[in-house]
Amino acid sequence: MLRRLEIENYGLIDRAHIAFAGGATMFTGETGSGKTMLLGAFGFALGARAGSDVVRRNAARAVVTLGFDPDEALFARLNADGFELEPGEEATFAREMSASGKSSVRVNGRAATAGYLREIGTRVAQIVGQHEAQRLLSPSYHLEAVDRFAGDPALEAKSRVAQAYEHVRDAERRMAALQAGDRLAQERYEDARFALDDIEAAAALEGEDAQLDERRRYLDHAERIAAALRGAHAALADDDASAGGSLGVASVALGGIAEISQDLREMATQAGALQSEVSELATRIARELDAAESDPAELERINARLDVLDRLKRRYGGSIEAVHAHAAAARDMVAAFEARDRDLQSVAANLDAAKAALEREARALTELRRAATARLRVAVEAELADLALANARVEAQMIARPSAGPDGAESIELLFAADPGEVLRPLAKVASGGELSRLLLALVVVLAGRRESSALVFDEIDAGIGGATATAVGARIGGLARCAQVVCVTHLAQLAAWADRHYVLEKRDEREGVAIALHEIEGESARAVELARMLSGEPHAIALEHARTLLRGVRVMESGAL
Repeated sequence: MLRRLEIENYGLIDRAHIAFAGGATMFTGETGSGKTMLLGAFGFALGARAGSDVVRRNAARAVVTLGFDPDEALFARLNADGFELEPGEEATFAREMSASGKSSVRVNGRAATAGYLREIGTRVAQIVGQHEAQRLLSPSYHLEAVDRFAGDPALEAKSRVAQAYEHVRDAERRMAALQAGDRLAQERYEDARFALDDIEAAAALEGEDAQLDERRRYLDHAERIAAALRGAHAALADDDASAGGSLGVASVALGGIAEISQDLREMATQAGALQSEVSELATRIARELDAAESDPAELERINARLDVLDRLKRRYGGSIEAVHAHAAAARDMVAAFEARDRDLQSVAANLDAAKAALEREARALTELRRAATARLRVAVEAELADLALANARVEAQMIARPSAGPDGAESIELLFAADPGEVLRPLAKVASGGELSRLLLALVVVLAGRRESSALVFDEIDAGIGGATATAVGARIGGLARCAQVVCVTHLAQLAAWADRHYVLEKRDEREGVAIALHEIEGESARAVELARMLSGEPHAIALEHARTLLRGVRVMESGAL
């Protein structure tokens, strides 16, 4: 509930202190007295966008402070956001704008932002004015009104629809990402698959090319190698004159004198060792000689294998190591593409499931809306009858969309006819300003029990109406004030008569320029004088009697309501 509004140097308002009633707080004044500026200050405190032009001329800064009692949910939110309050303590929004355009915001004495005020401001007060009447022409507003009237089940269903729609969008984004560059991805996959098959079929081993190249050189020189081996073997072991035979003779000779001295013994030993090494070498040469036969078939096989390896190296990197690295990369690409194929199938299935869930949730919301539109029509038409539109008809027409969106499978448009003989048509085409104001008020009253417990601030809701209609609108505002806190800026006495607290704005010429002063009027006599001024421009006897009649009528209606 609103407690107070403090204004300093805002626009033409030098300084003002407003204490709000628990029921209806009314603001009146001559045309041009600053009622719109008062609402501007109210909106400024709730985070409305503003510049340095809101600062009063010759002032350093404008400051507006709004004090209120938060409900339980808002109390918890403020504490959770770091703007702690003690139970029963007044909450405050304080906003300042300097003449240089620098802005600051404090919530419960702690620094905040205008964006934060806008975010939670509607939970403190909802401004309903001429802008709201224009919003009434928008189908999006009609959809919002029907959903609010349908209550928590529809709002919860709408939330589920929005979540289901996001799931569809997520699945569509994943599908689009997977399908992006399909042709290029397919070509890369085919290249990688071919390379991998090619490399795996060759089954090249590390160092295999070097080994085969060495063997090929050996076979290319087989005859030369065999001749050399035969010569070497003959020199080492073929007869007694060979190296082996000569070393045997030397070994025997030295062995016969080895006992004479240490040197002779070492010589005999060395001669024996050399004979043994020559014998071993001759044996190896003999074995190699046996193997040193030219094999044209083997040479052909080796050359063919080296051709395969050379082709791989030319194609995939220049070495067997590079070929294996290329194979590993190709294997990863093939696996990724094949996994992508599986992902496509999975995402397609998820997308189908998400669309089915969206359609299911949207159908449930449609049924809740269909039931609500019938009840809303009856409720709004009943309110319009009390607002001097007894023959008016209203219908919330549901228009199916090609597919469900984040707010459901249909749009809603309010149709209106003021008289029985008229065809129901869209509001924008048939409703006058006065009819829009009354229809808006009817919706506000009907929805009053289905919104957060914020105050309702009416900015000239009485635009375009007068006479008996104004009396009816005043009664509805008064009735609304019995169940909700109402703040109303009005130029009609029939509305102002319902004030629990009444303020008058006046424009004054002062030495520093024009200023707006605001003062509270108390007591029935003072209120009658203001109402008389509103009725006829000056408080003469007839106007005063009319004003007193208005006030008596309000008391009678209030006592009847009690």
